[in-house]
Amino acid sequence: MNTKIKQTFLPFKGFILDCDGVLWRGDKPIAGAREAVKALKAAGKVVVFVTNNASLSRNGYLEKMRRMGFDVSLGDIYCSSYVTARVLRRIRVSRVYVVGEEGLVEELEREGIELTDPQHAECLVVGIDRHLTYQKLADALKCLNHGALFVATNEDPTLPVEDGVLPGAGAIVAALERASGRKPDVVIGKPSSTMFEMVLEEKRLDPSKTLVVGDRIDTDIAGAKRLGIAAALVLSGSTTLDELSSSPLKPDIVLASLSEILEEVSA
Repeated sequence: MNTKIKQTFLPFKGFILDCDGVLWRGDKPIAGAREAVKALKAAGKVVVFVTNNASLSRNGYLEKMRRMGFDVSLGDIYCSSYVTARVLRRIRVSRVYVVGEEGLVEELEREGIELTDPQHAECLVVGIDRHLTYQKLADALKCLNHGALFVATNEDPTLPVEDGVLPGAGAIVAALERASGRKPDVVIGKPSSTMFEMVLEEKRLDPSKTLVVGDRIDTDIAGAKRLGIAAALVLSGSTTLDELSSSPLKPDIVLASLSEILEEVSA
């Protein structure tokens, strides 16, 4: 049997797909996700991959996705590490202190942004950091107390993995908010419109003919609704049916997984 896109999805010209919880959990692809991406591209759709997760650079995500068997090119990937670096370059930030991982550091350095100590940083950038220490938090607080710009790659409280969820970048941001009494001056990831607006502009997508597919109501669905983009929620990631039922914000479409955009047809 072959597959094709269901009639419901044919009017959309662009598909903005979240990654964690939509395409994979941890390092394991979600069943049918690769086939769905392949079918969308075969149908001539513009497929873009977005993620709030700043642990990897665009090159890192390209390598990960290709290793998992996804059909993807570098220009189709918009991770918050990449978008953060571009935004900081645009507003002419030149020296930063980073709480984050190698992917975020790589993107910042690629944009010519200097990584420096807390005393000389004009900006604190916070992403997910699975090697977080108390000293890093203390140094980050020092930045904020000196008046540095506070930039969060995202505020996701959790990160879906193969066997559950882990604390996300938002948990680190929240700790610094509590310690400093300050909220981030800039949030890059969804539900902020920054990432989606960059995708729409650079891929020349009409919001009325675009579908966002994500696994979180508070980021993916809220971010899409903010810009008037149709939104589909998959239940293969962070959101449960009970959470969907109790949420005042509803997606336009609910799917068990991305594979539900496909239907089988005779060869």
